[in-house]
Amino acid sequence: MNNIQHFNDLLDEKDILSLADDKAPFLQDWRGNYTGDAEAVLFPRNTEQVSAIMRRAYEQGIIIVPQGGNTGLVGGGIPDNTGRAFVLSLSRMNKVRAFSEANRSMVVEAGCILQDLHKLAEEHDLYFPLNLAAKGSCTIGGNLSTNAGGVNVVRYGNTRDLCLGIEVVLCDGRVMDLLSPLRKDNTGYDLKQLFIGGEGTLGIITAASMKLFSLPKARATALAAIPDIATGVELLGKLQSASGEQVEAFEIMPKTLLDVVLKQFPDIVRPLDPIPDFMILMEIASSDARDGTEDEAGRIPILETLEEFLADSFEAGLITDATMARNETQRQQLWDIREHAPESTKRESNPVNSDISVTRADLQRFYDFAVEEVKKVCPESRICSYGHLGDGNLHFNIIEKEGGDPDWQAKKEPLKAAIYIALAKVKGSISAEHGIGVMKFDQLKQVKDPVALSLMSQIKHLLDPKAILNPGKVID
Repeated sequence: MNNIQHFNDLLDEKDILSLADDKAPFLQDWRGNYTGDAEAVLFPRNTEQVSAIMRRAYEQGIIIVPQGGNTGLVGGGIPDNTGRAFVLSLSRMNKVRAFSEANRSMVVEAGCILQDLHKLAEEHDLYFPLNLAAKGSCTIGGNLSTNAGGVNVVRYGNTRDLCLGIEVVLCDGRVMDLLSPLRKDNTGYDLKQLFIGGEGTLGIITAASMKLFSLPKARATALAAIPDIATGVELLGKLQSASGEQVEAFEIMPKTLLDVVLKQFPDIVRPLDPIPDFMILMEIASSDARDGTEDEAGRIPILETLEEFLADSFEAGLITDATMARNETQRQQLWDIREHAPESTKRESNPVNSDISVTRADLQRFYDFAVEEVKKVCPESRICSYGHLGDGNLHFNIIEKEGGDPDWQAKKEPLKAAIYIALAKVKGSISAEHGIGVMKFDQLKQVKDPVALSLMSQIKHLLDPKAILNPGKVID
Protein backbone atom coordinates (compact mmCIF):
# COMPACT_ATOMS: atom_id res chain seq x y z
CA MET A 1 0.00 0.00 0.00
CA ASN A 2 1.44 3.38 -0.99
CA ASN A 3 1.33 6.22 1.48
CA ILE A 4 -1.19 8.25 -0.52
CA GLN A 5 -3.87 5.74 0.47
CA HIS A 6 -3.38 6.73 4.10
CA PHE A 7 -4.93 10.11 3.26
CA ASN A 8 -7.60 9.17 0.70
CA ASP A 9 -10.32 8.93 3.34
CA LEU A 10 -9.34 12.26 4.91
CA LEU A 11 -9.50 14.54 1.86
CA ASP A 12 -11.55 14.88 -1.30
CA GLU A 13 -9.90 13.52 -4.42
CA LYS A 14 -9.46 17.05 -5.80
CA ASP A 15 -7.48 18.01 -2.70
CA ILE A 16 -4.72 15.48 -3.39
CA LEU A 17 -2.31 16.09 -6.28
CA SER A 18 -0.12 13.14 -7.26
CA LEU A 19 0.61 13.62 -10.97
CA ALA A 20 4.06 15.04 -11.76
CA ASP A 21 2.84 18.07 -13.70
CA ASP A 22 0.30 18.94 -11.02
CA LYS A 23 2.87 18.70 -8.23
CA ALA A 24 5.64 20.58 -10.01
CA PRO A 25 4.75 24.17 -8.90
CA PHE A 26 4.97 23.08 -5.26
CA LEU A 27 8.33 21.36 -5.58
CA GLN A 28 10.54 24.28 -6.56
CA ASP A 29 11.24 27.55 -4.76
CA TRP A 30 10.67 31.00 -6.30
CA ARG A 31 14.32 31.61 -7.13
CA GLY A 32 14.74 28.16 -8.64
CA ASN A 33 17.56 27.25 -6.25
CA TYR A 34 15.82 24.27 -4.65
CA THR A 35 13.87 21.48 -6.30
CA GLY A 36 12.53 18.41 -4.50
CA ASP A 37 10.06 15.60 -4.92
CA ALA A 38 7.00 14.37 -3.03
CA GLU A 39 4.50 11.54 -3.21
CA ALA A 40 1.70 14.08 -3.32
CA VAL A 41 0.57 17.55 -2.35
CA LEU A 42 -2.25 17.65 0.20
CA PHE A 43 -4.71 20.54 0.48
CA PRO A 44 -6.65 20.47 3.76
CA ARG A 45 -9.56 22.91 3.98
CA ASN A 46 -9.86 23.20 7.76
CA THR A 47 -7.98 22.58 11.00
CA GLU A 48 -9.77 19.27 11.57
CA GLN A 49 -8.35 17.92 8.32
CA VAL A 50 -4.84 19.11 9.19
CA SER A 51 -5.20 17.40 12.55
CA ALA A 52 -6.35 14.15 10.94
CA ILE A 53 -3.51 14.26 8.41
CA MET A 54 -0.90 14.75 11.12
CA ARG A 55 -2.40 12.03 13.31
CA ARG A 56 -2.16 9.59 10.40
CA ALA A 57 1.32 10.79 9.45
CA TYR A 58 2.51 10.34 13.03
CA GLU A 59 1.12 6.83 13.20
CA GLN A 60 2.75 5.84 9.91
CA GLY A 61 5.98 7.84 10.22
CA ILE A 62 5.22 9.89 7.09
CA ILE A 63 7.17 13.10 6.47
CA ILE A 64 5.11 16.28 6.09
CA VAL A 65 6.48 19.52 4.62
CA PRO A 66 4.15 22.46 5.36
CA GLN A 67 3.92 25.13 2.66
CA GLY A 68 2.22 28.50 2.35
CA GLY A 69 2.42 30.59 -0.82
CA ASN A 70 5.80 29.06 -1.74
CA THR A 71 7.46 32.47 -1.88
CA GLY A 72 10.24 31.55 0.57
CA LEU A 73 13.85 32.27 -0.32
CA VAL A 74 15.84 29.69 1.67
CA GLY A 75 14.22 26.40 0.61
CA GLY A 76 12.25 26.04 3.83
CA GLY A 77 9.03 24.88 2.15
CA ILE A 78 10.56 22.50 -0.40
CA PRO A 79 10.84 18.71 0.24
CA ASP A 80 14.05 16.77 -0.35
CA ASN A 81 14.66 14.64 -3.44
CA THR A 82 13.71 11.26 -2.01
CA GLY A 83 10.06 11.56 -3.05
CA ARG A 84 8.91 10.13 0.29
CA ALA A 85 7.54 13.35 1.76
CA PHE A 86 4.11 14.91 1.38
CA VAL A 87 3.76 18.65 0.86
CA LEU A 88 0.93 20.01 2.99
CA SER A 89 -0.30 23.23 1.38
CA LEU A 90 -2.37 25.53 3.58
CA SER A 91 -3.46 27.61 0.58
CA ARG A 92 -7.10 26.43 0.65
CA MET A 93 -7.51 27.36 4.30
CA ASN A 94 -8.20 31.02 3.59
CA LYS A 95 -11.19 32.05 5.69
CA VAL A 96 -11.41 35.09 7.95
CA ARG A 97 -12.85 33.69 11.15
CA ALA A 98 -13.37 36.93 13.02
CA PHE A 99 -12.86 40.67 12.59
CA SER A 100 -13.12 43.17 15.42
CA GLU A 101 -12.93 46.90 14.86
CA ALA A 102 -13.26 47.48 18.60
CA ASN A 103 -10.34 45.20 19.44
CA ARG A 104 -8.45 46.12 16.29
CA SER A 105 -7.74 42.51 15.51
CA MET A 106 -8.64 39.78 13.05
CA VAL A 107 -8.53 36.00 13.26
CA VAL A 108 -7.48 34.58 9.91
CA GLU A 109 -6.57 31.17 8.55
CA ALA A 110 -3.04 30.39 7.45
CA GLY A 111 -3.78 30.38 3.72
CA CYS A 112 -5.05 33.96 3.57
CA ILE A 113 -3.09 35.99 1.00
CA LEU A 114 -1.35 38.97 2.58
CA GLN A 115 -2.68 41.47 0.05
CA ASP A 116 -6.24 40.27 0.68
CA LEU A 117 -5.76 41.02 4.39
CA HIS A 118 -4.60 44.52 3.48
CA LYS A 119 -7.81 45.07 1.52
CA LEU A 120 -9.99 43.62 4.27
CA ALA A 121 -8.49 45.90 6.90
CA GLU A 122 -8.84 48.96 4.67
CA GLU A 123 -12.54 48.19 4.10
CA HIS A 124 -12.93 48.78 7.84
CA ASP A 125 -10.76 51.91 7.80
CA LEU A 126 -7.97 49.99 9.50
CA TYR A 127 -4.45 48.93 8.52
CA PHE A 128 -2.48 45.69 8.56
CA PRO A 129 1.08 46.95 8.11
CA LEU A 130 3.00 43.82 7.10
CA ASN A 131 4.17 44.63 3.59
CA LEU A 132 6.37 42.47 1.34
CA ALA A 133 7.16 42.44 -2.36
CA ALA A 134 5.45 39.02 -2.50
CA LYS A 135 2.24 40.33 -0.90
CA GLY A 136 0.11 39.21 -3.83
CA SER A 137 1.00 35.54 -3.36
CA CYS A 138 2.53 34.99 0.09
CA THR A 139 0.26 33.76 2.89
CA ILE A 140 -0.02 34.80 6.51
CA GLY A 141 0.85 31.28 7.67
CA GLY A 142 4.11 31.44 5.75
CA ASN A 143 4.74 34.96 6.99
CA LEU A 144 4.39 33.74 10.57
CA SER A 145 6.41 30.59 10.03
CA THR A 146 9.34 32.64 8.72
CA ASN A 147 8.73 35.72 10.89
CA ALA A 148 8.70 37.84 7.74
CA GLY A 149 9.89 41.42 7.85
CA GLY A 150 9.27 43.72 4.91
CA VAL A 151 9.38 47.47 4.43
CA ASN A 152 7.37 48.64 7.44
CA VAL A 153 9.36 46.98 10.22
CA VAL A 154 10.99 50.26 11.23
CA ARG A 155 7.61 51.44 12.58
CA TYR A 156 5.53 48.32 13.26
CA GLY A 157 7.99 45.47 13.79
CA ASN A 158 8.27 41.99 12.26
CA THR A 159 5.36 39.56 11.83
CA ARG A 160 6.06 38.31 15.35
CA ASP A 161 5.27 41.79 16.70
CA LEU A 162 1.94 41.87 14.86
CA CYS A 163 0.68 38.53 16.19
CA LEU A 164 -1.58 38.20 19.24
CA GLY A 165 -2.17 34.45 19.08
CA ILE A 166 -2.01 31.33 16.94
CA GLU A 167 -3.66 27.96 16.43
CA VAL A 168 -1.15 25.15 15.90
CA VAL A 169 -1.46 21.50 14.93
CA LEU A 170 1.29 19.43 16.53
CA CYS A 171 3.10 16.49 14.95
CA ASP A 172 0.69 13.92 16.47
CA GLY A 173 -2.45 15.80 15.41
CA ARG A 174 -3.19 17.55 18.68
CA VAL A 175 -4.51 21.10 18.23
CA MET A 176 -3.17 23.84 20.51
CA ASP A 177 -5.55 26.79 20.66
CA LEU A 178 -3.64 29.95 21.52
CA LEU A 179 -5.81 32.13 19.28
CA SER A 180 -6.97 34.54 21.96
CA PRO A 181 -6.69 38.13 20.69
CA LEU A 182 -5.87 39.44 24.17
CA ARG A 183 -3.13 42.04 24.22
CA LYS A 184 -2.13 41.04 27.72
CA ASP A 185 -2.00 37.38 28.73
CA ASN A 186 0.68 36.72 31.30
CA THR A 187 -0.20 33.08 32.04
CA GLY A 188 3.13 31.34 31.79
CA TYR A 189 5.39 30.68 28.84
CA ASP A 190 4.55 32.47 25.60
CA LEU A 191 4.44 29.27 23.57
CA LYS A 192 3.33 30.89 20.33
CA GLN A 193 6.80 32.35 19.93
CA LEU A 194 8.24 28.85 19.45
CA PHE A 195 6.19 28.37 16.29
CA ILE A 196 6.53 31.90 14.87
CA GLY A 197 9.77 31.68 12.91
CA GLY A 198 9.87 27.89 13.37
CA GLU A 199 9.46 27.25 9.60
CA GLY A 200 7.02 24.39 10.18
CA THR A 201 9.57 22.25 12.03
CA LEU A 202 7.73 22.23 15.38
CA GLY A 203 4.08 22.43 14.37
CA ILE A 204 1.75 23.70 11.66
CA ILE A 205 0.21 27.14 12.15
CA THR A 206 -3.38 26.92 10.90
CA ALA A 207 -4.77 30.27 12.05
CA ALA A 208 -3.67 33.46 13.79
CA SER A 209 -4.96 36.53 15.59
CA MET A 210 -3.31 39.61 14.12
CA LYS A 211 -3.14 43.24 15.26
CA LEU A 212 -4.63 46.09 13.27
CA PHE A 213 -3.75 49.78 13.32
CA SER A 214 -5.12 53.14 12.25
CA LEU A 215 -5.24 53.44 8.49
CA PRO A 216 -2.74 56.02 7.20
CA LYS A 217 -4.69 58.84 5.56
CA ALA A 218 -1.71 60.90 4.48
CA ARG A 219 1.69 59.90 3.13
CA ALA A 220 4.78 61.67 1.95
CA THR A 221 7.37 59.81 -0.10
CA ALA A 222 10.75 60.87 -1.44
CA LEU A 223 13.90 59.46 -2.96
CA ALA A 224 17.11 61.17 -1.84
CA ALA A 225 20.74 60.82 -2.91
CA ILE A 226 23.22 60.25 -0.09
CA PRO A 227 27.02 60.02 -0.14
CA ASP A 228 27.32 56.83 1.94
CA ILE A 229 25.48 54.43 4.23
CA ALA A 230 26.60 56.13 7.44
CA THR A 231 24.95 59.34 6.27
CA GLY A 232 21.77 57.38 5.59
CA VAL A 233 21.73 56.14 9.19
CA GLU A 234 22.15 59.69 10.45
CA LEU A 235 19.40 60.84 8.12
CA LEU A 236 17.01 58.21 9.46
CA GLY A 237 17.44 59.30 13.07
CA LYS A 238 16.80 62.91 12.13
CA LEU A 239 13.69 62.03 10.11
CA GLN A 240 12.26 59.96 12.95
CA SER A 241 12.62 62.95 15.26
CA ALA A 242 11.42 65.53 12.74
CA SER A 243 8.31 63.53 11.83
CA GLY A 244 7.30 62.50 15.34
CA GLU A 245 8.22 58.83 14.72
CA GLN A 246 6.05 58.64 11.60
CA VAL A 247 8.68 56.90 9.44
CA GLU A 248 7.08 53.85 7.84
CA ALA A 249 9.81 52.88 5.42
CA PHE A 250 13.46 53.78 4.92
CA GLU A 251 15.00 51.72 2.13
CA ILE A 252 18.53 51.98 0.77
CA MET A 253 19.43 51.23 -2.84
CA PRO A 254 22.78 51.55 -4.67
CA LYS A 255 23.42 52.76 -8.19
CA THR A 256 24.34 49.21 -9.27
CA LEU A 257 20.82 48.06 -8.38
CA LEU A 258 19.13 50.97 -10.16
CA ASP A 259 21.13 50.25 -13.31
CA VAL A 260 19.90 46.64 -13.29
CA VAL A 261 16.27 47.55 -12.52
CA LEU A 262 16.15 50.12 -15.32
CA LYS A 263 17.75 47.65 -17.71
CA GLN A 264 15.35 44.80 -16.91
CA PHE A 265 12.26 47.04 -16.62
CA PRO A 266 12.85 49.91 -19.07
CA ASP A 267 9.36 51.35 -18.50
CA ILE A 268 10.25 52.28 -14.91
CA VAL A 269 10.79 56.03 -14.60
CA ARG A 270 14.38 57.13 -13.92
CA PRO A 271 14.05 58.95 -10.57
CA LEU A 272 17.24 61.04 -10.52
CA ASP A 273 19.70 62.04 -13.20
CA PRO A 274 22.51 61.28 -12.82
CA ILE A 275 21.86 58.27 -10.61
CA PRO A 276 23.87 58.67 -7.40
CA ASP A 277 25.95 55.97 -5.73
CA PHE A 278 23.36 55.49 -2.96
CA MET A 279 19.70 56.44 -2.59
CA ILE A 280 17.20 56.36 0.23
CA LEU A 281 13.51 55.72 -0.43
CA MET A 282 11.76 57.23 2.57
CA GLU A 283 8.09 57.40 3.51
CA ILE A 284 6.27 58.97 6.43
CA ALA A 285 2.58 58.46 7.15
CA SER A 286 -0.15 59.87 9.37
CA SER A 287 -3.60 58.55 10.26
CA ASP A 288 -4.89 62.15 10.56
CA ALA A 289 -6.58 63.06 7.26
CA ARG A 290 -5.87 66.74 7.94
CA ASP A 291 -2.17 66.05 7.42
CA GLY A 292 -2.92 65.22 3.81
CA THR A 293 -5.36 68.06 3.17
CA GLU A 294 -4.50 71.53 1.91
CA ASP A 295 -4.63 74.21 4.59
CA GLU A 296 -5.75 77.80 4.02
CA ALA A 297 -2.40 78.65 2.49
CA GLY A 298 -2.67 75.76 0.04
CA ARG A 299 -0.04 73.66 1.81
CA ILE A 300 -0.34 69.97 2.65
CA PRO A 301 1.15 69.49 6.14
CA ILE A 302 2.75 66.06 5.69
CA LEU A 303 4.34 67.09 2.40
CA GLU A 304 5.56 70.27 4.06
CA THR A 305 7.16 68.22 6.84
CA LEU A 306 9.10 66.03 4.44
CA GLU A 307 9.96 68.89 2.09
CA GLU A 308 11.36 70.99 4.92
CA PHE A 309 13.31 68.01 6.17
CA LEU A 310 14.84 67.44 2.73
CA ALA A 311 15.74 71.12 2.41
CA ASP A 312 17.43 71.15 5.83
CA SER A 313 19.25 67.92 5.01
CA PHE A 314 20.47 69.32 1.71
CA GLU A 315 21.78 72.42 3.44
CA ALA A 316 23.52 70.23 6.04
CA GLY A 317 25.20 68.17 3.32
CA LEU A 318 23.37 64.96 4.21
CA ILE A 319 21.74 64.65 0.80
CA THR A 320 22.90 65.82 -2.61
CA ASP A 321 19.68 65.48 -4.62
CA ALA A 322 16.08 64.43 -4.06
CA THR A 323 12.70 63.99 -5.68
CA MET A 324 9.33 63.97 -3.91
CA ALA A 325 6.12 62.25 -4.95
CA ARG A 326 3.30 64.77 -5.37
CA ASN A 327 0.58 62.23 -6.08
CA GLU A 328 -0.10 58.50 -5.81
CA THR A 329 1.15 57.82 -9.35
CA GLN A 330 4.53 59.38 -8.58
CA ARG A 331 4.67 57.55 -5.25
CA GLN A 332 4.11 54.21 -6.96
CA GLN A 333 6.77 55.04 -9.54
CA LEU A 334 9.30 55.40 -6.71
CA TRP A 335 8.16 52.19 -5.03
CA ASP A 336 8.27 50.32 -8.35
CA ILE A 337 12.05 50.59 -8.26
CA ARG A 338 12.37 48.96 -4.86
CA GLU A 339 9.67 46.34 -5.45
CA HIS A 340 11.24 45.20 -8.73
CA ALA A 341 14.67 44.74 -7.16
CA PRO A 342 14.46 40.96 -6.48
CA GLU A 343 13.05 40.12 -9.91
CA SER A 344 15.57 42.40 -11.63
CA THR A 345 18.64 40.76 -10.10
CA LYS A 346 17.14 37.33 -10.77
CA ARG A 347 16.73 38.19 -14.47
CA GLU A 348 20.15 39.79 -14.74
CA SER A 349 22.16 37.03 -13.15
CA ASN A 350 22.13 33.97 -10.93
CA PRO A 351 22.87 36.14 -7.89
CA VAL A 352 24.56 35.40 -4.61
CA ASN A 353 21.81 36.37 -2.19
CA SER A 354 22.05 37.17 1.50
CA ASP A 355 19.76 38.44 4.22
CA ILE A 356 21.94 39.81 7.00
CA SER A 357 21.29 42.16 9.89
CA VAL A 358 23.59 44.29 11.99
CA THR A 359 23.05 47.22 14.30
CA ARG A 360 22.42 50.49 12.54
CA ALA A 361 25.68 51.76 13.98
CA ASP A 362 27.59 48.94 12.24
CA LEU A 363 25.99 49.16 8.80
CA GLN A 364 28.77 51.20 7.21
CA ARG A 365 31.51 49.07 8.82
CA PHE A 366 29.89 45.86 7.61
CA TYR A 367 29.45 47.23 4.10
CA ASP A 368 33.09 48.32 3.88
CA PHE A 369 34.31 44.97 5.22
CA ALA A 370 32.04 43.06 2.84
CA VAL A 371 33.10 45.02 -0.25
CA GLU A 372 36.73 44.40 0.66
CA GLU A 373 36.22 40.65 1.11
CA VAL A 374 34.10 40.27 -2.03
CA LYS A 375 36.64 42.07 -4.20
CA LYS A 376 39.32 39.64 -3.02
CA VAL A 377 37.27 36.81 -4.52
CA CYS A 378 35.85 38.48 -7.61
CA PRO A 379 36.91 42.08 -8.33
CA GLU A 380 34.59 42.47 -11.32
CA SER A 381 31.38 41.36 -9.60
CA ARG A 382 28.59 43.89 -9.08
CA ILE A 383 27.32 44.53 -5.55
CA CYS A 384 23.57 45.20 -5.30
CA SER A 385 23.25 45.69 -1.55
CA TYR A 386 19.76 47.00 -0.89
CA GLY A 387 17.34 46.68 1.98
CA HIS A 388 15.76 48.00 5.11
CA LEU A 389 18.18 50.53 6.57
CA GLY A 390 15.85 51.28 9.47
CA ASP A 391 16.13 47.67 10.66
CA GLY A 392 19.83 47.17 9.97
CA ASN A 393 18.76 44.57 7.41
CA LEU A 394 20.68 44.45 4.14
CA HIS A 395 20.20 42.07 1.25
CA PHE A 396 23.87 42.14 0.34
CA ASN A 397 23.47 40.54 -3.06
CA ILE A 398 26.17 40.04 -5.67
CA ILE A 399 25.74 39.58 -9.40
CA GLU A 400 28.28 38.68 -12.04
CA LYS A 401 30.06 41.23 -14.18
CA GLU A 402 28.32 42.86 -17.12
CA GLY A 403 28.25 40.41 -20.01
CA GLY A 404 28.51 37.34 -17.79
CA ASP A 405 31.22 35.33 -16.07
CA PRO A 406 31.88 31.74 -17.25
CA ASP A 407 33.28 30.85 -13.81
CA TRP A 408 30.43 32.44 -11.88
CA GLN A 409 28.96 29.24 -10.47
CA ALA A 410 32.31 28.23 -8.97
CA LYS A 411 32.68 31.65 -7.34
CA LYS A 412 29.30 31.68 -5.60
CA GLU A 413 30.27 29.75 -2.48
CA PRO A 414 33.51 31.72 -1.94
CA LEU A 415 31.50 34.93 -2.36
CA LYS A 416 28.98 33.81 0.26
CA ALA A 417 31.85 33.02 2.59
CA ALA A 418 33.26 36.50 1.98
CA ILE A 419 29.99 38.09 3.08
CA TYR A 420 29.90 36.06 6.28
CA ILE A 421 33.54 36.79 7.08
CA ALA A 422 32.59 40.47 7.05
CA LEU A 423 29.44 39.79 9.06
CA ALA A 424 31.39 38.01 11.79
CA LYS A 425 33.54 41.11 12.28
CA VAL A 426 30.49 43.09 13.43
CA LYS A 427 28.68 40.18 15.14
CA GLY A 428 25.61 40.36 12.93
CA SER A 429 22.95 37.77 12.11
CA ILE A 430 23.04 35.45 9.10
CA SER A 431 19.26 35.70 8.73
CA ALA A 432 17.22 38.84 9.28
CA GLU A 433 13.85 37.97 7.74
CA HIS A 434 14.12 35.04 5.32
CA GLY A 435 14.71 32.24 7.81
CA ILE A 436 17.17 29.33 7.86
CA GLY A 437 15.53 26.63 5.73
CA VAL A 438 18.03 24.51 3.79
CA MET A 439 20.27 27.36 2.68
CA LYS A 440 21.65 28.18 6.14
CA PHE A 441 21.11 24.84 7.86
CA ASP A 442 24.82 24.01 8.20
CA GLN A 443 25.89 27.58 8.77
CA LEU A 444 23.56 27.99 11.74
CA LYS A 445 25.56 25.34 13.58
CA GLN A 446 28.69 27.41 13.14
CA VAL A 447 27.36 30.77 14.33
CA LYS A 448 24.65 30.02 16.90
CA ASP A 449 25.50 30.02 20.57
CA PRO A 450 26.08 26.32 21.41
CA VAL A 451 23.84 26.42 24.48
CA ALA A 452 21.02 27.92 22.40
CA LEU A 453 21.62 25.37 19.65
CA SER A 454 21.41 22.53 22.17
CA LEU A 455 18.12 23.85 23.56
CA MET A 456 16.73 24.20 20.05
CA SER A 457 17.57 20.55 19.36
CA GLN A 458 15.90 19.48 22.60
CA ILE A 459 12.76 21.45 21.78
CA LYS A 460 12.67 19.91 18.29
CA HIS A 461 12.98 16.41 19.74
CA LEU A 462 10.29 17.11 22.34
CA LEU A 463 7.75 18.48 19.87
CA ASP A 464 8.64 16.23 16.92
CA PRO A 465 10.17 13.02 18.31
CA LYS A 466 9.76 11.11 15.03
CA ALA A 467 11.23 13.98 12.97
CA ILE A 468 8.34 14.01 10.52
CA LEU A 469 7.83 17.81 10.41
CA ASN A 470 9.94 19.43 7.71
CA PRO A 471 13.14 17.50 8.48
CA GLY A 472 16.45 18.89 7.28
CA LYS A 473 15.36 22.47 7.90
CA VAL A 474 16.56 24.85 10.62
CA ILE A 475 17.74 22.25 13.18
CA ASP A 476 18.69 18.56 13.36
